[in-house]
Amino acid sequence: MKNQFELRLLSIGWMENLDEELDLCAHGKVLARIGNTILSDASQGTWTVSAAALFLLRTLSLDHTPAAPVGDQLLPCCGFTMWPNPDAVSGDVLVFGCPNGADWSVEHTAEEVRLTAPEGEQAVITSQEYQHTVLRFVDEVHTFYQSSKPKAPQDDPEDAAGYEAFWREWHQRYQQVSG
Repeated sequence: MKNQFELRLLSIGWMENLDEELDLCAHGKVLARIGNTILSDASQGTWTVSAAALFLLRTLSLDHTPAAPVGDQLLPCCGFTMWPNPDAVSGDVLVFGCPNGADWSVEHTAEEVRLTAPEGEQAVITSQEYQHTVLRFVDEVHTFYQSSKPKAPQDDPEDAAGYEAFWREWHQRYQQVSG
């Protein structure tokens, strides 16, 4: 198998029962595969792909392991609450959701990234290939936001601060890797 890691956005949208202007989180189906292990595909649930994109951006510079996660899951079911993290030097936003999702480990070496499925299958790819795959996913999610209606102002100041912190971290991390 030529490509040992596959990550593709299969669909994206807003929640059906909520006005587009009020839904802060994009949702969709994702194909995620490490080696022969399918972590997510079209037959599985819908993930919060906006939170997934942020968590994946974090993995471009940080390892994601059970002992040191960048988020609860790399493909979270939910990401319904965002708060600025006052303890984080980097300004990371806290994204809370339910305990469901699809996950795998990401560990960096000098020039490579080791991806490990929960069942143990591993793939080692170049850092450049990993970055390209993640940024393609992130770009698709960002393009969806850009082509959507503007979000309504948040009534709750904490919700507004969390949403601002989410996009601030997104753009900071994106700029760090894309120049």
